[in-house]
Amino acid sequence: MSEHYDYIIAGAGAAGLSLACNMVDGALSGARILLIDQDLKQSNDRTWCYWSDETDDLEHLVYKSWSHLSFLNEAHQHGGALGRLTYKMIRGGDFYEYAWAKLRDYANVSFRQERVLHYHSTTNGAGVVTNRASYTGKYIFNSCTLPKPDPGAHFLLQHFAGWWIETESPAFDPQKGYLMDFRTPQKGSTRFFYLLPIDERRALVEYTVFSPARLQPSEYQSELKTYVEQTLGILHYTIAECESGAIPMTDQIMPKEMYPNVINIGTAGGAVKPTTGYAFSRIRQQAAQVCAQLESGQYPDSRVKSPVRFRFYDQLLLNILQNRGDLGKGIFSSLFRYTPIETIFRFLAEGTKLWQEAKIFLRLPIPTFLKAVWRVFGPMKATPRERKASDPAEKAPVAWAIPVQDKLQTP
Repeated sequence: MSEHYDYIIAGAGAAGLSLACNMVDGALSGARILLIDQDLKQSNDRTWCYWSDETDDLEHLVYKSWSHLSFLNEAHQHGGALGRLTYKMIRGGDFYEYAWAKLRDYANVSFRQERVLHYHSTTNGAGVVTNRASYTGKYIFNSCTLPKPDPGAHFLLQHFAGWWIETESPAFDPQKGYLMDFRTPQKGSTRFFYLLPIDERRALVEYTVFSPARLQPSEYQSELKTYVEQTLGILHYTIAECESGAIPMTDQIMPKEMYPNVINIGTAGGAVKPTTGYAFSRIRQQAAQVCAQLESGQYPDSRVKSPVRFRFYDQLLLNILQNRGDLGKGIFSSLFRYTPIETIFRFLAEGTKLWQEAKIFLRLPIPTFLKAVWRVFGPMKATPRERKASDPAEKAPVAWAIPVQDKLQTP
């Protein structure tokens, strides 16, 4: 016999826990809710970053925030003050502790440490089978399983490895970080570092690559060591923690459901911004949206609303990064050189006006983007069958086999 719940949330990462917390905070607080995850979610296994011009209900969880962020290459440094925006960091362990403390106050909320095997629809809802049991509910919210790749979509991975380092003497300005530091060999793909100081002696340093497949673990470590010791000139330091991960970068339209009443959320539900990997704010928006729909008796639609033109922008940049990854450095250099960083962040959050976007694109290498327009929309564009044969996602299918991660923290 299957245990029955009102709502089942498969995956207790940022998406699943955000949805559960929204449920108990509102009119659904009395519903029977089950969370399923093969991990207890107690360790500090990831970091989320986002930006905002106001405080929110998670302000007490912000581990560190910055008012200045810069872009660097060998010749220039751009960026600086974020204006009205603040860039914020929340550590995974703090978020998990907060969410579980809230949910433990509700006897109607249960957790099972199990691995999801498959879903199915039922007469009155949906069911899930795990490695230990089966459960049914009116709705199941899935953040565990990604949909099958669309051979007609662009696909890259944003993969990264990071060190939390501690130096013997003061080495950082805790109010100023590097959002993108391109002082590293590109090797045919877009590669940069990410430096967020916590105080004068502690910082997160991360090596990020946009490419179809991950590197060997030793290559990340070698690049991090070179950057810290040669580029930053820090010779005396210790590595307190390490982190790594991979985030899908794709313009594939994620379906709102896997089966009737099995609703996708998080990465599976399209909450990741395709060209940056940022998702924390979108995940929280998605959770609030789904709860509002449930409370009003609507069939939930987890898709985050996005203006059509931003999907067009994402398609062009993904096409360039997939076909000419070596051009990424120049594109980002032009973007940060001519556009205030506050405007860039609002553009990445899809909050700019058309005239602002026109000014941004006029400063970018126009021929490069026109070629991308031709490749994506021209009469000679690849058919789905042709693209499937040449798509890097087909050459590296392991990319879609990565565990769905709610980290989604680095650009």
